[in-house]
Amino acid sequence: MMRIKRGFRAWWLVAGAVFGLLVGLTAGCGVLGVRNENGNNQTMKTLNEQQANQRAEEHIQRAVAAVFSPPPRLERDLFLTSDCTDPTDFGPQGRVQVSRNYWLRDLPKERNREYFDKIYDYWTRNGYRVLKDDRANPKNPGLFVEHNDDAFRMTLYSSVEGDLSLSVTSPCIWPTGEPTP
Repeated sequence: MMRIKRGFRAWWLVAGAVFGLLVGLTAGCGVLGVRNENGNNQTMKTLNEQQANQRAEEHIQRAVAAVFSPPPRLERDLFLTSDCTDPTDFGPQGRVQVSRNYWLRDLPKERNREYFDKIYDYWTRNGYRVLKDDRANPKNPGLFVEHNDDAFRMTLYSSVEGDLSLSVTSPCIWPTGEPTP
């Protein structure tokens, strides 16, 4: 009987785990041919750019309504559409992401910790998963989440001066909702 060295066996276990992880990550991104609702291996449709912008705004408005009373004045900071260059999703080229960022104005800065705790409670009770919890950071607290159903990511962040911003970014989408030839 041939004896396999422990290091060799461990290497194959690690290689198998990495392969399994890669297959799992790419299964939802169209690289390996995601089965769509028709059961074939065509790339699935996504929200189009207009729908993604609308969904992003809905995420912002729901969070603000649930957490802040009275509501802050939303100062538009950044609305943009950018190329999707997420190397971790292994998806095809030509997709974009939409992002929105608002400064939350007219809020007392001494209540920032309370706002962070409230939005944490809201997000964790409403289908968001915490990606990074930096609420305890004394200079720049932040909370980063992703919605479990639509993969939109949101952030509540405090500047060094204590100003809060709320942002949202869509997952990678096709500008028209489907790949263009």
